[in-house]
Amino acid sequence: MKGSNAKQNKAVNLRLVLTQIVTLGPISRADIARNTLLTKQTITNMVEALLAVSLVEEIGVKRTESAGKPSKMLCLNKHAAFTCAIRVSPNLLELGLYYLNGECHSKTAKDLVTQPNAQDIKQELEKFIATSGISFEAIFAGGLSIQTDQTDAVSQHQVNQHLQSQLSELLNLPIALENTASACAAYQMLFGEAKTLHNFVYLHLGNKVEAAVVYDRLIMLGQNGLTGAIGDIFVTPDQDEGTAELGTLNKYASINALKTFLDGCDEDTIPIEQLDPLSHPMCKKWITQAAEPLRIAIHTLESLLNTQTIIIGSDISEACLDALISSLRPFIPSIAQLGKRDIVRLIKVPNIDSIALTGIATLPLHAALNNKNMQTLYIPPFWSGNTLQSTVFSQ
Repeated sequence: MKGSNAKQNKAVNLRLVLTQIVTLGPISRADIARNTLLTKQTITNMVEALLAVSLVEEIGVKRTESAGKPSKMLCLNKHAAFTCAIRVSPNLLELGLYYLNGECHSKTAKDLVTQPNAQDIKQELEKFIATSGISFEAIFAGGLSIQTDQTDAVSQHQVNQHLQSQLSELLNLPIALENTASACAAYQMLFGEAKTLHNFVYLHLGNKVEAAVVYDRLIMLGQNGLTGAIGDIFVTPDQDEGTAELGTLNKYASINALKTFLDGCDEDTIPIEQLDPLSHPMCKKWITQAAEPLRIAIHTLESLLNTQTIIIGSDISEACLDALISSLRPFIPSIAQLGKRDIVRLIKVPNIDSIALTGIATLPLHAALNNKNMQTLYIPPFWSGNTLQSTVFSQ
């Protein structure tokens, strides 16, 4: 992406320079200018604005063999503020405090009997922050992701947006909302496996199977921000005896499918994240059932999009995911295998046990880097943030 030297595009240029520093730092001003085609003066102005709020810092110099003054290097200052991550599942509320680079400061989880409302979440978050040793004023913004068992995705998305706005206004804090797959994709682009990728798909095996499609380093938001329901695609002609519907990916490869499969056996008392196919035969049988539908879904994504790679993560145990990925091979032949490949077709996310909450914590910074990303962010009416917040979230 290239910048503009027009005065009215200050916010665009600020985000562009910040993106360069976050994803490519340590980086020099000269390298930013070469990458963005912005003038030296524009780069200087944008960097000075970011230094003034301590969002970036200078960490040293870049020496070159050519004559001239060594360049000072710029990088994200992870200590400039904190983000809070909020993940709501049918039976669990997860909260986390994170540095700006995605490193975890502290996190907690609470079992749920009923779904929490905005006031419930606010109380739990304030209690958690109070015990963390961090001032609430140090919170830059929040990320929110909501998993449910509801099948009506459109209605649920509207409910989620309503909770987002309520929570944002109660906390007087910007809140970014995305599904888990998109949150994880955001983290991968900024700090993870996809820092140098331009297009990829992120698959997340949660209560439902979610996907995030990244094209030209932008997460596709879909109509009204609703996208990623890869679990709804049909992967088998077998019909459900009760509904007469064809078999969807959710029916075979989601955590809800795993829970249904384990229902009635001793293994359903073992936490999902602790299941191991080597020790739990029923888990191994579920993997055998889930593998072919997931192979079909991956083939579909490759045939339609032919992205650089597919990254996969999950809420199941790493042992289960490893076994499931092994069962997918050999992959169904697709256009993705043709020609020269620099990246393998499927990558397992390395930090499987923490990636979901980490990704959610990354959403506010990710939103701040691009005007399109800002669509995921809710800012309270008449809100006036501190200098850092005003600088980053200005339109």
